Amino acid sequence: MQIDVNQMCIYNKVAKYTITAQCREPLHIGSGNGSNGEVLIHPVKNVPFVQATGIAGALREFYSEDEILQKRLFGSSCQDKEDTESSSHVFFTDGFFQESAIHTEIRPRLRIDSATGTGQSFKIKGSQKNSGSKFEIESVASGSQFSFSIYLYEKDENLEDALEKGLKALHRGEIQLGGQKSNGCGYVNLLTVKKAVYDMCDSRDRSCWIDENKKMADITKQITDTDETDSRWIHFELTGKTTGSILVKAIAVTEYGKDTPSSVNIRNHRKEYILPASSVKGVVRSQIEKIAAFRGMGEECVTELFGKEADENGGKTGRLRFYDSVIGQSKKNENANLQHRLHIDKFTGSVMYGGLFTEKPAFGEITICVDIEKNTDWACGLVLMALRDIALGILPLGSGSSIGRGYLDGSSLTVRCGNEKLLEIDCKEKKIRRGQEQVNQYLHSLRSYKEG
Repeated sequence: MQIDVNQMCIYNKVAKYTITAQCREPLHIGSGNGSNGEVLIHPVKNVPFVQATGIAGALREFYSEDEILQKRLFGSSCQDKEDTESSSHVFFTDGFFQESAIHTEIRPRLRIDSATGTGQSFKIKGSQKNSGSKFEIESVASGSQFSFSIYLYEKDENLEDALEKGLKALHRGEIQLGGQKSNGCGYVNLLTVKKAVYDMCDSRDRSCWIDENKKMADITKQITDTDETDSRWIHFELTGKTTGSILVKAIAVTEYGKDTPSSVNIRNHRKEYILPASSVKGVVRSQIEKIAAFRGMGEECVTELFGKEADENGGKTGRLRFYDSVIGQSKKNENANLQHRLHIDKFTGSVMYGGLFTEKPAFGEITICVDIEKNTDWACGLVLMALRDIALGILPLGSGSSIGRGYLDGSSLTVRCGNEKLLEIDCKEKKIRRGQEQVNQYLHSLRSYKEG
């Protein structure tokens, strides 16, 4: 009797992808230990790494709108007892960072109580202890590179195009890795993508599969040259310059000496002075809360946009994404004069002992970017209003607003969807150069949301 091996095998083809990615924004993979948000370190190689489960979960979520395709690729969950074919066809390896191309950053963060506008204290789960409002987050810096592999096991079907669609979305920024996503973390660029297909019905391919030494084809251009016309995100971009200076204080000054400032604006590993995404998010959220309250929209719309922290009733992912913004030119900011200030005793009106201190804020041109999911016109209206107020110098960014810091002089505010420009506003002339109908659509959607 002749045995049909093809019918007995679980799979008859394996596609292997080897990928090298570069962080274009900070990447936070939390270790779960300590209170400072340390990054996850591999116990053997002693370098930061991205867990395979994190990559798989991010890609699986991308296919959530097509449950049939999602099950074909990743299998069904264990809760779906009616589906017997629950095994995944896709397997991932951990992503290890290259020691020669890795940097880390630690940034201070502050929880703000929206009711009082002051630092927020909260109770730690499972204990009677209260945690303070100030904390720190460690991330792998932008520019760091890591590599991982994907294995796609197939039988009598072609899932390669579907999987490569997810890789294209990862390169476009529609898929984020790790945590702190709404604070601009987790975006990567795919530098190289190589692919090899092993036909298990071919004896030569089976021999190559033992050591996985089949020559791989470079498909980087095919993956990275993607069309953004079907983008899932609306992109807001505000350009302008500081009217004075901006100061978002770093954790500490590492240099010592006579001319060393007491506090300096946050810098990334490239020594660029930045306005962190978390600061932009805090200001935009605060203003949207005020606008929503004024228009009687309720707190639900704010939760819909920014999400909420997980509790006994579950959490919610927000619809907004923010990015770090580089402030001015690094060389000019570095060579700028220090600003000297005094601590005044409020009871005596005199200078406090040791009250002289210096600061080094940043200044120059800046671009603020915010993304929001499509088909949320009412949300676009709220974001547009908040960014307009920043452009007009109504909302300050960072600290020191009482002494004139943090205000911007906006030049233009544009809205795009992929490569299509939907709206352009000249902030200096206070004119809508393009997209008057789009503005009317956003405002009409806001009114409809309120009525609903």
